[in-house]
Amino acid sequence: MKDIKTDLPTHLEAKNALDSLLDSFSDSRVMEETAIKTATLGISESVQIRDYALGAIGISLDSEDSLAFITAIQLLGQDSAALEAIRGAYLYELGQTAEANKALDKALELQNGHSLSLLLRRVMSAGWPSTAFASMRSECHPRVEAGLKDLEGVLVNASK
Repeated sequence: MKDIKTDLPTHLEAKNALDSLLDSFSDSRVMEETAIKTATLGISESVQIRDYALGAIGISLDSEDSLAFITAIQLLGQDSAALEAIRGAYLYELGQTAEANKALDKALELQNGHSLSLLLRRVMSAGWPSTAFASMRSECHPRVEAGLKDLEGVLVNASK
């Protein structure tokens, strides 16, 4: 029986795949299937890559393009609780609270107790302004990116 871990990307591979997809999307180029698979697997299997994606998508694209990008990789790759939660965050930033809640509902259906979805639900219920969340995300991103350097050669689910 083949060991599934051999099919998992490292954190560096998942980060680089996501960065490549963001560049392709920004330049209106075709997104490579292997990059989509690597990035979506990294996002769904690693909190660090998920958090990196949450920041990197917003830094590379405006909120509306961020939603289009997330939808594209969901359709072409795999849907996951992490991608739905990220989608919910960007919907919230656009003031689409009802749609954001639907995305978080779907995330929690895909993975009961999904941590980012629960956090976002609390943030939205508390009435945090969407601009405050966007600022916090942008402020945290450099630290998230710096933390990935320690995990570059580690498979994305090695901490599970």
